[in-house]
Parts: sequence; C-alpha cells; structure tokens
Amino acid sequence: MGLPAANAAPVKDAGETVELPVLPEQAVPLLDDEVTVPANAAVSFAGTPVTKATPPPAPVAQPRPQPAPEQTTQRASRSTARQALSTTTADSTAASATGSSILSIAARYVGTPYRYGGTTPSGFDCSGYTQYVFKQVGISLPRTSGAQAQAGKRVSRSEARPGDLVWTDGHIGIYAGGNMMYDAPRSGKPVQKRAIWFTPNFTRVTG
Repeated sequence: MGLPAANAAPVKDAGETVELPVLPEQAVPLLDDEVTVPANAAVSFAGTPVTKATPPPAPVAQPRPQPAPEQTTQRASRSTARQALSTTTADSTAASATGSSILSIAARYVGTPYRYGGTTPSGFDCSGYTQYVFKQVGISLPRTSGAQAQAGKRVSRSEARPGDLVWTDGHIGIYAGGNMMYDAPRSGKPVQKRAIWFTPNFTRVTG
C-alpha cells in the first residue's frame, strides 16, 4: 500500500471511518441581476469576450420631394382658371338676377298709357319707360332713346339676354328674350309685351 499523499486524511481499513481531505473554498463571484457596462467596453464571462452592442442611430427624416417648376406652373394655371371660371359664373348669375328684376319691374307697368314726354307711371313714352324701369334697380339712363342706346356695351343678337335694351333709330324697349320686348309703343298704344317688329340692336347696361 502506498504512502498517503500530503495533507490527505489517513486511509483506514474497511469498516472504519475515512476522513477525506478538506479542499479550500474557492471564491466564486456573485453577479447582480443587472450589470452596467459602458458602451463599447470589452468584458468577459466564463472566458468568453462580450462587447456591449451600440444602439443603431435614429432614422434621419428625409426631405419631401419638391415639385418640378413646370408642375408648379401648371397648378398655378389651373388655380387661375378655376378662379376665372368662378368669377365668370358669379358675374353671369348676378347679371341673370338683375335681368330678372328688370323684367319683373317692366311687367308691372303693362297697360300704362302712352304719353309723349312721359316719365312716370301716369304715362310713358318709350325712353321714359325704360329710364323709369332701370332706375328701380339702381341703373341711371339718359333721357332719350338715342343716348340710352349708346350708354352701355353693344352686343350681338346671339349674345343678347333678357334685361338688355333693344332699339332701332327713334325707338327703344327692354329685351324679354325669345324675340319679345317690353315697350311703350306710340300714342294710343299702352305699355305692352310684344314681338320685336324691327331689325334689333342690343345694348347691355347691366354689367
């Protein structure tokens, strides 16, 4: 039987208590639940190097693409066209409303007797009648038929609309549409709505 190793407990025969050598305790480091490691610091656990991952950089906002100059020009053109259409529609609506008002007022005086030089509902001549009717909607006309014919914008027959003045040399009335007019015809004929009996000219004074 060989000699016992140094620091070893003596070995006894079977049935006897054997005391085994007591090994010295080795210090085992305890780790907290959380370990703070500086960014990019190299550490190791159980001999394996570990490097703390660096978080990815925050995304950089990309600038919005700017429209090409020609696109901006096209948009501006479309916007201008829409505004022009809106203005034209508004003007047309206003003109239609004014024309309707003129015809409504003109119709009130159907049956008024003709009176040469007359400018009131007690009696009208042709230009006195048109002057009185237009004054009710805030439009001031000259006194004579010739001056009234030149007081606004000449328009063609295809462009004429109700509420325009309709005239020929020496006579004037109010266009009612559909080749009809209101006028104070002549002595013995009261204000009436009738077919246009002459080759007409049209003047617009309603804007």
